[in-house]
Amino acid sequence: MKKFLALAVAAGALAIAAPASAQSWQNINQRQANLDQRIDAGVRTGDLTRAEAVRLRAEFNDLARLEARYRSSNGLSNAERADLDRRFDALSARVRFERNDRQDRNDRWVPINQRQRQLDQRIDAGIRDRSLSRQEAYALRAEFQQIVRLEATYRRNGLDARERNTLDRRMDRLGAMIQAERSDRNNRFG
Repeated sequence: MKKFLALAVAAGALAIAAPASAQSWQNINQRQANLDQRIDAGVRTGDLTRAEAVRLRAEFNDLARLEARYRSSNGLSNAERADLDRRFDALSARVRFERNDRQDRNDRWVPINQRQRQLDQRIDAGIRDRSLSRQEAYALRAEFQQIVRLEATYRRNGLDARERNTLDRRMDRLGAMIQAERSDRNNRFG
């Protein structure tokens, strides 16, 4: 009886596990879309440099061409599907590695949205303590929006070191402008 019960439990576990593993399988088109989105996300967040993204996209495009070549000969055979799966697994691992390859996260570039929050807090504090007029705050935020648009342009192909330096200089200059405007007694409310 104990053997029968153990076999029944094992069979039940296999019956539950089999559909779960079958559900995790993705077809090739889904894998391509997933990898493409992960590369895009890595570029947007700055986890991938421009050079890394270009290299990963080239590998991605090579895989897409290989798949098209395989499909052109009467569809995918099981061996071709297994080959593509293996290659996609390897590319997926490279994307994961490249997005996480920075050992020291403290030296990572501070994303623009984090700096925006910091600058917004400083501007809001200036309005609250009346060291900034609403017109000054508006002008400072307009300058910040120019920097945001510039960063969006740069991020389309991944940020390189020169572009990050340009953004950092502009953000530093804006921070100095906020400080100067807050220290300027000419525009204080009476």
